[in-house]
Amino acid sequence: MLTLEEAFEDDYVSRRRHIRALAALVAVVCVAPVSAQSDDSGDDWSYELIPYLWASALDGRIGAGSSSADVSASFKDLAEFRNVGFSMRMTATREPIQWYGEASYVQLENDTIAPAGPTRVKTTQTLAEVGLTYDFDEELAAYAGVRYQDVIGVLQGPSYRTDQEREWLDGYVGARWNAIKSERWSAWLRGDVGAGGSKFTWLAEAGGGYHWGSRWAAYLAYRVLDTDYEHGGLLYDVKLSGLLFGFGIRL
Repeated sequence: MLTLEEAFEDDYVSRRRHIRALAALVAVVCVAPVSAQSDDSGDDWSYELIPYLWASALDGRIGAGSSSADVSASFKDLAEFRNVGFSMRMTATREPIQWYGEASYVQLENDTIAPAGPTRVKTTQTLAEVGLTYDFDEELAAYAGVRYQDVIGVLQGPSYRTDQEREWLDGYVGARWNAIKSERWSAWLRGDVGAGGSKFTWLAEAGGGYHWGSRWAAYLAYRVLDTDYEHGGLLYDVKLSGLLFGFGIRL
């Protein structure tokens, strides 16, 4: 029988293909609306590429097949970067419109006690979202898009191992409040709700940034993504939460 580590090593190549495909999708979605504009329109588009490190904790319930377990990562896990994800975000802006795309890869693990005994739970999650933001004024904006999730859930105990993989799409709508928007500093609150493949999903985020020169920025945010999904043998009722550290480059 494969160990938990061997099972995820076997999946390494397919995960890399997912990430490359999603990164390409982000670039295409952001660049396409700009390339469709006339060069002499008199309005310039601005682009920003933001790689993120996501130190993510998790809380909820994960099930694969007939087995399920409650999972909860402590602050100690978060502080030691035991559960870490990587994200890449790209934006194309011409006020009052902004196109955006984001691709993320998160791998989380947790030891817990299930009905069948001590269990290690491990999930590998690929996320991507594309959408459009409209600024009503300098403070308030609305946005909408589509979020893709691909989740592999593995539960392994002393005498059993079960796993499931599912992928789905959710549509979502949300709003963003720009508390600070100046040449040097930015701060925001945003949230959205959605459904589709999942029963319900919501996201909340608070963050800020410091900008210097004409090209560079550093960002810090706290994000919560809650997903309630159950289909085809996979139960994924999980809340991801944690800090994002990003470095922005204007192209």
